[in-house]
Formats: sequence, structure tokens, C-alpha cells
Amino acid sequence: MKRTYKTSLSPLQQKKLCRISFLLFIILLLAIFFTPGKGLYFLRKQKLQVVALNAEKQELMEKNTALREEIKRLNTDVHFLEEVAREQRGLLKKDEMVFDFSPKGQKQKK
Repeated sequence: MKRTYKTSLSPLQQKKLCRISFLLFIILLLAIFFTPGKGLYFLRKQKLQVVALNAEKQELMEKNTALREEIKRLNTDVHFLEEVAREQRGLLKKDEMVFDFSPKGQKQKK
């Protein structure tokens, strides 16, 4: 039976081993945080982008709902259709005249 002896590291070797392990640990942490496409920094950026896109989606859905309601009113409500035609298109009834009392420098948006 062979005997095995444990050899202890000298203080200089222990110090060197400690520095190398610390350096590897720092490199590992940097890799975890900044790996392109997989790091925590990238994931945080993606989460912020998802939140912004969800807010934009909600806003667009609300606009879409309002436009659908306006289309429905335009198809069913004659008075609303007439109001929109007068305000947005500047259409007039027979024998109607438009008087513009705004100052000459200011024009209303059509």
C-alpha cells in the first residue's frame, strides 16, 4: 500500500491562487452581465422595450376603438355625418354662406 502525502501550498502560492480565483470570478460576473444577447444588461433593456411597446399597443388599441365607433356613427347617424362634413370638409348646405371673422394673420386648421 502506498502512502500519499499532502503537500501544502506555500504562502506565495496561496496568494497567487487567491488572485487567480478572484480574477476568474470577476470575469465570470462580467460575462453574466454583459454577454451580448444573453446578459442581464441585455435582458433589462429588452424588458424596458417590451413595456414601451405594450404602452404603445394600448394607445393604438384605444385609438382603433375610437375610430371604429366614429365609423359606426358615420354609417348610422346622419346628423353626425353632416357635422363632420361641415367641420372637416367645409361643406355647405344650399343657400348657406360662410363668414370668417378670424384675424387676417391667423387661419383656422381645416
